[in-house]
Amino acid sequence: MNQARKSIHSIRPMKEADISQVSLIEADAFPQLFPPTSFRKELQREISTVLVAVTNPNLVKDSETPHTTLTQKNSPFTTYRSGNTGWKPGMEFLSGFIFLWNMTTDEPHVMSIGTRRSCRRKGIGELLLHSALTKSICRGAKSLTLEVRVSNIAAISLYQKYGMCSRGLRKSYYTDNHEDGKIMTVDNIQSMDYKNLLNDKWVRLEKRLKTDFYFF
Repeated sequence: MNQARKSIHSIRPMKEADISQVSLIEADAFPQLFPPTSFRKELQREISTVLVAVTNPNLVKDSETPHTTLTQKNSPFTTYRSGNTGWKPGMEFLSGFIFLWNMTTDEPHVMSIGTRRSCRRKGIGELLLHSALTKSICRGAKSLTLEVRVSNIAAISLYQKYGMCSRGLRKSYYTDNHEDGKIMTVDNIQSMDYKNLLNDKWVRLEKRLKTDFYFF
């Protein structure tokens, strides 16, 4: 597609220069995760896919952008747990990531989805999920699965919007508080009905986020 069009958000595969930002986004979103993901190693693994959401700071007027870091002492970027956002001037600004393992060609497994704290509940997570589903379909996958905390009602609702159904529980799956993990899966993603659902969701996302291309 024409990349000259002005889009606020786009999706592309993670590259080495993104590691610092993705690692800090993960650390802030999942502070109890141990050990943290070695994204440098994941870049080398054939089974791994990491997609990142790139936000154009010149087209965003609110506190999502790096400009806030330079102008506001109390911006969301200066209050990260580590005091560091991973972003530096000259870098593309990453607003989130989705990390998958392709253990089989038929069923990719979402390991994690993380967004910057200032970008949450703004559609970035949905954009990343949509992108992962689209890429999985292009690779010939038949289904997609993940785990989610049973208390994470917002995430469960999002996954249900994309046809994901509960397939059981993993007891005490999360090590920080021994919370159960709900297994959720969507099947038949190669079907025309499911592709039509994704197309419908894409129209809504395009209007909401002003994003008009995937960069795979």
